[in-house]
Amino acid sequence: MPAILALLILPLLATALAAWSRSERLGHRVTLLGGIAHLAASLYCLLARHDPFPAGSWLAVDPLGAFFLVILSHTFVLVVLYAPGFLRRMEAPEYARSRRLFYPALNFYLLANTLVLIVQQFALLWVVMELTTFSLVPLMYFYRTKESLEAVWKYLFLVSVGLVFLFVGILFLGVSAHGVVDYAAFVVSRMTEAAPRLNPLWLKASFIFALVGLSAKIGLAPMHPGDIDATSNAPSPIAALMAGSLRGTAVLALLRFYQVVAPTGVRPFADRMLIIAGFLSMAVAAIYMWRSRNFKRMLAYSSVEHLGIIALGIGIGGVALFGALLHLLFNSFGKIALFFMAGNIHHRYGSCEIDRITGLTRRLPWSGFVWGFAFFYIVGTPPFGIFFSELYLLLGMIRGADWLPLTLLLALLMVIFIGMGRAAMRMLQSPDPAPQSIPASGERFELSHALSLYALAISAPLAILQPAVLFDALRGIVASFGGNP
Repeated sequence: MPAILALLILPLLATALAAWSRSERLGHRVTLLGGIAHLAASLYCLLARHDPFPAGSWLAVDPLGAFFLVILSHTFVLVVLYAPGFLRRMEAPEYARSRRLFYPALNFYLLANTLVLIVQQFALLWVVMELTTFSLVPLMYFYRTKESLEAVWKYLFLVSVGLVFLFVGILFLGVSAHGVVDYAAFVVSRMTEAAPRLNPLWLKASFIFALVGLSAKIGLAPMHPGDIDATSNAPSPIAALMAGSLRGTAVLALLRFYQVVAPTGVRPFADRMLIIAGFLSMAVAAIYMWRSRNFKRMLAYSSVEHLGIIALGIGIGGVALFGALLHLLFNSFGKIALFFMAGNIHHRYGSCEIDRITGLTRRLPWSGFVWGFAFFYIVGTPPFGIFFSELYLLLGMIRGADWLPLTLLLALLMVIFIGMGRAAMRMLQSPDPAPQSIPASGERFELSHALSLYALAISAPLAILQPAVLFDALRGIVASFGGNP
């Protein structure tokens, strides 16, 4: 019961209380307490591996869902801790309405994403996926500018088109189960048990439509443009939330379909689709990295790259799937730090254009240091976690003798490293044209720097020490997909 309360009822109560109260401080406290309770409940479900919902329920917290709940609530808590500093910068009258909606929308976002992660019924999953979109609109439109309005409408349009594809995919999944599974029990566990008896043709069609439909939320090419604009125009804490948790929520929805496909002869076809989507996303990201002009858009394309890596790992399977799950966790850490620092830089310079960011290490010594630190993290430098997750992915390819994909992956990673490195190092090392106008010690160590350094540093001990609590849970998830980690 405490786990159920924390996962569902507390975010709902926090949304109502934050909306009712006119005190921003109370809204923050309620949101923070609700987020911490949600994180505790998520960790409990992951550690105890105990589903708080009755067997056969349309709601369940299986090990896969518990892992994604931890990512969601951990990202949420860090964003809430960062939020007061961000809102203090937004004290202009034109932001008053956005500030008023900030904490209620944030809590509703947590509730909507939690529902996606614990819903087991496919038709209901489609409904709650739409809730995550609506929860983001007031947060993405915080600045109330023409650009943010355009980004919101583009995001709503593309995601809605994607949800139409997803709906068709669910219909095809139902057709594949005709005469095999009762539609009233259209849940993941029942569908997985009946998977070998499903119609393979309709199952293939279902997975294709689900993959295309969810790509708009995941950020996979070619459905990525709406997500790119939304992430680059949203406030930095919201961009961190989207990159660190929302994309993971959409990956979980895709994995629900993959759970049904995995025990069938359709799996090789689904794997090929995932591998193609992964490489296409990485190629699109690599092309943009070489023509980066806006550092927030560059970070958004970095998410396209890393979600492509995750899709690739899922498609390879086995050890690579294990690496993909780890990569999802470690990527969320890196995006939190990068977008927090992007917010600091944007606030100080008043621009996201890379050419205008000069003298960063002199004007913002702490933000510049963490920005450089986060860059080396996100490109997979040892001993950070992403290095190890990508190592598992490479190991999976070597075990499967997938030499052509392995060569292509290494080539794309090298191109992305060079392209992103040019932009990141230019921001750090470009000389300040007016060095006397800004004091050398123009920035103090703040909470945003502490949160970012924590997010970057925690991945190394997790990857090196491999705590059984996390790694055993991930091995169990991979085994449930028929893999051998």
